[in-house]
Amino acid sequence: MIGIIGAMDKELNLYFQHMLIKKTEIIADKTFYIGLIHNHEVVLVKSGIGKVNAAITTTILLNKFNTRLVINTGIAGGLSPIEVGDILLAKGISYFDVSLTAIDDIPYGKMASDPLVVKMDEHYLDKAVSIFEKLGYHYKVGNLVSGDKFVTKAKDIHKILRNVDNILGVEMEGMAIALTCHKFNIPFISIRGVSDIINSKNQKEEYADASMEVSEKTTKFVLTFLEGFNE
Repeated sequence: MIGIIGAMDKELNLYFQHMLIKKTEIIADKTFYIGLIHNHEVVLVKSGIGKVNAAITTTILLNKFNTRLVINTGIAGGLSPIEVGDILLAKGISYFDVSLTAIDDIPYGKMASDPLVVKMDEHYLDKAVSIFEKLGYHYKVGNLVSGDKFVTKAKDIHKILRNVDNILGVEMEGMAIALTCHKFNIPFISIRGVSDIINSKNQKEEYADASMEVSEKTTKFVLTFLEGFNE
């Protein structure tokens, strides 16, 4: 079973046009749609926004369903020179809003013994790259950071920029999903589209204008990945 997690309806709506839904299950306040996409057994679920919702949803997904791969899909804010509409394949994900530096000699962004950066599964990341390369799709590979804040100023993430390089985008769920998968030893990848650019004077307008279109573009990338997925 392949688990697909998005935070908002707009990030998941297009999947339903390509999915044969066999049943649904409601656990806590999360609805899990079980069915087929491109002949793959999948579970599609909206987590809700933020790290707590994402961690709850991922834990249920991994405990309740026979999940062998988790895909986080949706939108993110980009850091210049990233542009609206770019597709980001995460190489690793970190927190941008975690600090124990006042009480412990560890880097900003690291939570106790948890990893500073959760690396994506290299096998599936390489497979996504090979599929997109074969089709001539434009994408970028780098790191993402997560926190419980819609970031509009680069200064809000400057501390994590000191410890994690090649940060391309900022979102609100990926690290929680990645870390949960890491602890359950389940492969995880993240495919995100850029809906707005941090520090842009028109960032809020960019998000309002582009988030739906970019969500659909990102979904098409994930669907293409699943179509070319032969495991």
